[in-house]
Amino acid sequence: MSSVVFNIKIVHTNDVHGRLLYDEANKFIGASRLSGYVSKLRAENRNILLIDAGDILHGQTIVTLSKGKVAAEVMNLVGYNYFVPGNHDFNYGYQRLLELTKSMKFDVLSANIVFLNGKFPFKRNDIIKIDDKKIGIFGLTTPETSIKTNPQNTKEIIFIDPIKAANKEIIELRKKDVDLIIAITHLGVDNESFGHRSYDLRDKTLGIDLIIDGHSHTKLKKIDQIINRATIVSTGAYLEYVGIVDLSIIDGAKIINPESIHFDNFKSQKPDPVVERFVKKASSEVSHLLDKIVGRTQIYLEGKKSAVRTRETHLTKIITDAVKKETGADVVFLNGGSFRSSINPGNITMNDVVSVSPFSNFIVTKKIKGSKILQMLELGLGKYPFPTGGFPQIAGMQCFFDPGLEFDSRVKVVKIDDVPMKCESEYIIATNDFISCGGDGYGMVKNCKEIKKYSELDGILARYFPIISPIGADNLSARIIAKI
Repeated sequence: MSSVVFNIKIVHTNDVHGRLLYDEANKFIGASRLSGYVSKLRAENRNILLIDAGDILHGQTIVTLSKGKVAAEVMNLVGYNYFVPGNHDFNYGYQRLLELTKSMKFDVLSANIVFLNGKFPFKRNDIIKIDDKKIGIFGLTTPETSIKTNPQNTKEIIFIDPIKAANKEIIELRKKDVDLIIAITHLGVDNESFGHRSYDLRDKTLGIDLIIDGHSHTKLKKIDQIINRATIVSTGAYLEYVGIVDLSIIDGAKIINPESIHFDNFKSQKPDPVVERFVKKASSEVSHLLDKIVGRTQIYLEGKKSAVRTRETHLTKIITDAVKKETGADVVFLNGGSFRSSINPGNITMNDVVSVSPFSNFIVTKKIKGSKILQMLELGLGKYPFPTGGFPQIAGMQCFFDPGLEFDSRVKVVKIDDVPMKCESEYIIATNDFISCGGDGYGMVKNCKEIKKYSELDGILARYFPIISPIGADNLSARIIAKI
């Protein structure tokens, strides 16, 4: 007969992005139902860990207006045990993140975030003892954070290569005779994060049993369990799913059974009344600002991640046109990753506007040579057709490119106001402060002469939507054109 000497259930979330409210239309489980579910599990089984793999402190207005405080307080109420900061958890600046983590009643882990003075701002690892077994846990944050938030937000921080940091943690934990090693990571699995993915962590290390991952918003449908290699789990984004890992040791063998539980299974879940009251109060405090109607659309305006990181949509063309009208710039260049939501037909509210553009990015204009605009377009289109946060969303120009050509040689023709762009000429470019500081790898624009700062993008949109409402069919010309 098999003998189970150890069992633990790990409940995990990732890339919640402030989706704390139950939302049936968008399939967000919400914090109060998650808390009710976890409380039920804890009543049934004392060996429960609740873990978040990053990007929870920023996103919807309920958390952004408090600069993450509401999310941190909710995490305390729900009873999280561990949290690894993701790139967007730095969106208010590293000092604000440190302030928030001081209020957190759980461990914040990251073994590869270090200050310039060599000190680690967070715990690198932790060891817990359950049923006479020791579990070693460490955290890792993507090095992409330095360009996946405003670079100014991490100017005092270095991100160590996660593979090197992991191997150091594995050695240290082994010396302490742990029975299991869990890595909580905000690395992702897609090609956009190539070289620093959780797949790379799995393949280039020995000794990790389980990797709980975030960053790429991936729900891993097929769990690759390779002998002597870590099992990787990730459960999508926005609390549409909750991940569960049932981890046992039977006759010395480690058995890892993961699953993701969908929103539909939480419809009948009784909410935690304490968490429910808190999130509803936090929501009501901002609702009077968010309910203001600023326009109307007769059609669906697409802003979902898979769309805006690979192509133009009617919504992105409207947004870049709004920036062009506001600034009078020759060209507008925004990154697809800065748009985070769609707008459904009907009235357009400030909540819609803030959900589309949740990062509090302000707009700046700079003087730039045509040669650097060309470099920006080559970079933004370099990974096409794979989705990338740096995909160019533009106005004032057309770009014809050949996706079959090699990186850095894809752009064939660029026109500004229907006139071929001259590489030696100077133009006025409008962009957000993220790109302006070199975000998403756009370092070529960082040192260009700044002309003027404008308001945040959501304010620009709130002024533009009334002008163009009601919005009908897309009759705006294409700006990014694949031409072989």
